Amino acid sequence: MELSHLISDAVLTAVGLYVFFRYLLKLDLATSILWEAFILSVTAAAFFGVFRFAGIKQAMVLSEVFQQVAASVGAICLVFAAFSQISQRPISKNMAYLILAVGFALFAYIRFTGDTKALEITSLICIPAVILIGIWGLFTNQKGEGSWLILGVVALVFATYNKYFMPDAILNSTDVYHYLVATALFCFGMAAKHQVLSTK
Repeated sequence: MELSHLISDAVLTAVGLYVFFRYLLKLDLATSILWEAFILSVTAAAFFGVFRFAGIKQAMVLSEVFQQVAASVGAICLVFAAFSQISQRPISKNMAYLILAVGFALFAYIRFTGDTKALEITSLICIPAVILIGIWGLFTNQKGEGSWLILGVVALVFATYNKYFMPDAILNSTDVYHYLVATALFCFGMAAKHQVLSTK
């Protein structure tokens, strides 16, 4: 058992569930699907990560699968959720399903070919795209939403590269990763909160 990793993954799971029940369920179906594709896949990966770090080896595979879903389907959907948010253009159900289909096609390709470079390329495209959309929001009347999107992306970037600036002697890099991703989910939840308020 790796207790600190178990705890940090449990915190990440709890934050993801909080964001889902507190903010995402209040959105219309199409918009909610896009946010959920990223936030719930990260949450599911963390949930199975808890069991993985508890010593249940079978949970490792499920955790890794949902990590890949988050990095493919989730990343693509996050871009469109952010765009819909800042542009204030609602996405139709058919468009949401199409975006999901593209994401799952990419996931299937990665899963069956083992082409991890495709995941890296997806991240290199989607992460900058979200931060650019957030910056766009700062120059429009969507400053709050844009700020939360930028903070969320910054947290994700720091999570990914935390081992380069946070020595393990202070806090384990895996735990830092989990806590920073939890921070990112909260930030995206706050962005979604603005979307809920703007539709009322």
